[in-house]
Amino acid sequence: MNRKSRETWALYCRSYLLTVGLLLMAGSLFSLYLVHNDSIVWPWWGFALAIAVAGCGVALFGVGLFGSHSRLDKWADAASTHEASIFLMAISYPTYLILKQFYHRR
Repeated sequence: MNRKSRETWALYCRSYLLTVGLLLMAGSLFSLYLVHNDSIVWPWWGFALAIAVAGCGVALFGVGLFGSHSRLDKWADAASTHEASIFLMAISYPTYLILKQFYHRR
């Protein structure tokens, strides 16, 4: 794989991890918001699960922002092993287009 292809793939992995991390954080925090407003009732382990999922989202988002190319590739590969990741890859494409403006080669 040539250098430009590796950089493009690393940028796409970065956008994928940012999108998945943001979705995990947003979903968990929205669920906790609903619990706080008494819209839904959860047992004690529901809070722990929501906080764990939000923590995973923060980890994915952090690696997407600050990770090296090799770490991005490994984490994106691990996060995209299910068939449903095709949908997530499609919705992470706009993030890729935005990041491409900031990470372009001179």
